[in-house]
Amino acid sequence: FAWSGGGRGIQRVDVSVDGGATWAEATLGEGKDQHPNRSWAWTFWTCEINVSDINVERAVCKAVDVAGNSQPRDGKEVWNVRGLGNNSWHWGRVEREDEWDTSVFG
Repeated sequence: FAWSGGGRGIQRVDVSVDGGATWAEATLGEGKDQHPNRSWAWTFWTCEINVSDINVERAVCKAVDVAGNSQPRDGKEVWNVRGLGNNSWHWGRVEREDEWDTSVFG
């Protein structure tokens, strides 16, 4: 899910599986039809990635709102003593399986 704050809607979500060198645009789902300046709820999204494109152990995503604001790369850019407003790129672990494990189905 993505959320901007201040009621600004999500314009797009970008996903990278190569450390941010290239980006794929996600498909926005539930929440995308909120009023652009009155978006108070999360916007859900999905993104299909070709497994042959994955060459890192972590994927990253970032959202861009209707005002063109994008999440910063890391918390260093928005650091403050209380840790407030730290909404930087989200990194997640990628586990790639090269073979289909049929044992779980029977």
